[in-house]
Amino acid sequence: MNVQRRMLAAVLVFAFSVALFGAAFAQGKSAGKAPRLVIDKMTVQLGEMMEGQDFLHTFKIKNAGEGKLQILSVKPG
Repeated sequence: MNVQRRMLAAVLVFAFSVALFGAAFAQGKSAGKAPRLVIDKMTVQLGEMMEGQDFLHTFKIKNAGEGKLQILSVKPG
């Protein structure tokens, strides 16, 4: 189960990142000064986990660009 949890976490992080970058890119095309999405860590190392154990991680996201960044939707993979 350890490998399955790591794969699930990797897929969720990837899907989250794609959704956020897609939203930022779509907004940047129409704005004169584009937003720039920055995520502090793109991956999370879970290490050893017991079956049924929950995990929680907070992703720090900021707009390092000059345009307004709007995140309209996020969907897990």
